[in-house]
Amino acid sequence: MFGPLFLIMRNSILFSILMLAFSVQLYAQKTTEDEYATAINKNAEKNNPKPLRDRLVFGGNLGGYFGNPTYLQVSPMLGYRTTPSWYNGIGLNYTFIALGGYRENMIGGSVWSRAYIAQRLIAHSEFEMLRREARDNFGNRSLANVPVWLVGAGYASGGPIGFSAMIMYDLIQDPNSPYSNPIIRLGGLFGF
Repeated sequence: MFGPLFLIMRNSILFSILMLAFSVQLYAQKTTEDEYATAINKNAEKNNPKPLRDRLVFGGNLGGYFGNPTYLQVSPMLGYRTTPSWYNGIGLNYTFIALGGYRENMIGGSVWSRAYIAQRLIAHSEFEMLRREARDNFGNRSLANVPVWLVGAGYASGGPIGFSAMIMYDLIQDPNSPYSNPIIRLGGLFGF
């Protein structure tokens, strides 16, 4: 009495109703008060993003020693918190080295990105362009522009004042690079 087209349509409708019933049942799970509060806070953050000053971070690296050789480094960084676990920014680098009659100044700038993979585990990438200027005790002078791409991971202490320790690798390995792999870097990022 009913044709094959009718049976296919009827079975399709029954199958759709059955799938709808199961999907409604799957989504009707109990939500705890904490989950509900977290969902409300996430929506509030989307509607009311943090002001710029609360998203800015600063920090960097500072180090050195005096004697023969003398080594001084200052590397300030400024960053922006793109998401709660991802930061992007810029940095400057000044390094001075003196050994006997040899003197070297390195000046450079960098762009960097840091992601918090887990609560304290970080991944870091930084492209830096350095200008190296050296003079020896005979008056010889050398100049070199050196690209450096540092990639690594490490540990960050967290909190508004966060210190970090990272193991980095220079992927470009320019012959004039001041870095030799692996590079251990200690520093930090601090929120305003």
